[in-house]
Amino acid sequence: MMANSSSDRDRYEEMCRNLNMDEATQTAAWTEYERISGNFTMEGDKLHWLARALYVACRTAVVATVDGGESRGNSVSLTQILRNAHLSLIEFFRKINNWMDMVNTDRSLRERIEALERKFEVTSCVFQKYDKIFRDMFRYGGGTIESSAASAAAGTPSTGTTRSRKSKSSKACSPRELHRFCWTLYIYVKGHFPSVNGDLVNSHHLLLCCMDTFFAGALVNNRRDLLNPEFKGLPESFKEGNNYKPEGENNPCVVDFLCERYNGISREARAVREHYWRPYLKKLYAEKVLKGDEESFVINLFEMAHFHSNNKSICHEYEQFVLSKGEFDEHIFLGENSHREIGTPAKSSVARNTPFEARSKVSRNLARHFEKASALSPLTPLTGRNYLPEKEAHTTPVSNATQSVLKLQTLVSGCQRKPGSALLALLQSDTMTRPLITRPFVSRTFGSDLTTSVETRLERLKKTIFEGLCESVGEMTEFAQQRVAIATVLYYKFLELILNAERARLKESFQSSVSILLAMDVFHASVFACCFEIVLFSYNSPFCFPWIIDNLKIPPYHFLASS
Repeated sequence: MMANSSSDRDRYEEMCRNLNMDEATQTAAWTEYERISGNFTMEGDKLHWLARALYVACRTAVVATVDGGESRGNSVSLTQILRNAHLSLIEFFRKINNWMDMVNTDRSLRERIEALERKFEVTSCVFQKYDKIFRDMFRYGGGTIESSAASAAAGTPSTGTTRSRKSKSSKACSPRELHRFCWTLYIYVKGHFPSVNGDLVNSHHLLLCCMDTFFAGALVNNRRDLLNPEFKGLPESFKEGNNYKPEGENNPCVVDFLCERYNGISREARAVREHYWRPYLKKLYAEKVLKGDEESFVINLFEMAHFHSNNKSICHEYEQFVLSKGEFDEHIFLGENSHREIGTPAKSSVARNTPFEARSKVSRNLARHFEKASALSPLTPLTGRNYLPEKEAHTTPVSNATQSVLKLQTLVSGCQRKPGSALLALLQSDTMTRPLITRPFVSRTFGSDLTTSVETRLERLKKTIFEGLCESVGEMTEFAQQRVAIATVLYYKFLELILNAERARLKESFQSSVSILLAMDVFHASVFACCFEIVLFSYNSPFCFPWIIDNLKIPPYHFLASS
């Protein structure tokens, strides 16, 4: 037993040396591990449990800053820890909750790891789409990669290394370099918007905006060596061999085409482009992270004078961003060993002399894995479901999410964010002055105008929800306003349906009963909570139930009664 403990300690110290871990964090993690191992039985590789302990210690460590202050967390990313512990992401998330239960960590750390796990799930689904869209829009195969790039990736030194480094910036970018730059820029921008980062629908639309920008840049610069001639979004004149000529000052745009082809929603994608993608690109130019003219980013995107420097700059900024947040590096989806680092099975062997083709196979294996992982029914010998055809063979998490949004938009189409004529007639049918009501959850002062009272209550509820959303994501977003607006339409729609149903049920006693019902604050809060929960569910939002009733402080019993 002592020999095993000594061996575990040696392996742990070696991992910490490779990570250049500070002594305080290293000691804290080991002490916590020894305490927990004395009370619980931990199955599997002990180094894997130590890696989880070390990650928790890194996130809770307090580090002194240069200005004399303190910051929480040190600059060690989750990816670095997992690589040194030879632990996959899926396996890490599978047992990290067990570790937090044993350690009894605080709520904030649990929420942070839950958000991290959700980000991993979202990125997994989005990367599946990214790989498919990129192969559709651009050339992406063994024949399109320059021999120098392939040999460098395989680790084969080329002649004239010094000279090639000096002339690298004068070479046109290859499809392989474009594939990495496009993904890096996307994950870097996405990481700076919490409201996008954990939202599958918004992340998908941000990806479509990114792909639209890179496609426009390749088209304007007439990069036939990059563009896939079979892509259906190409102009007919370009397919016929003519160079592309912009019409006026407008750049080519295929956002609507991409939305139609890849389960996007045009209005949502354009909103993401105008409020998030383009403003942040301008910010990167203003801060000199990207070189060139911000007004003509599409034109100079593929210019040899800027592409390689911008690619290097974005990669550097993203690495610093990952270290500052302590999150996993989303570049792992591009790596040759992605199946090992993520934890998905590889169905084909990786040939060292053909890294590009091997990585393509691994990417396809990842796509198949995530498609299967989205199924809710387990594949067991008893059910035999693996032998049955899929009910919807072409559904993906992204398509399911966007379909939910489309159904929601269909539900609210034609409705306004104010009471309709039928609802106004119901509310104004009872205009008598009522006495003060002193029941629990009922307003003490209820005037004669029901319409004004309903609107006042709703405005108060909307303000509470909006502030809660903005506080949770750390930014004032157009998404919060949009979600609240849709919930408002649903609220008036459902309120009318409820009152009509009550009138049909109560008949003569409807007027007196509805007066009491509409005087109850908890009734309005519960109805609006139901409406907003529908919106959150449709957008696959990270704000899962019971966030809504906690935010509005609704007793669960009353919420259930109203729903």
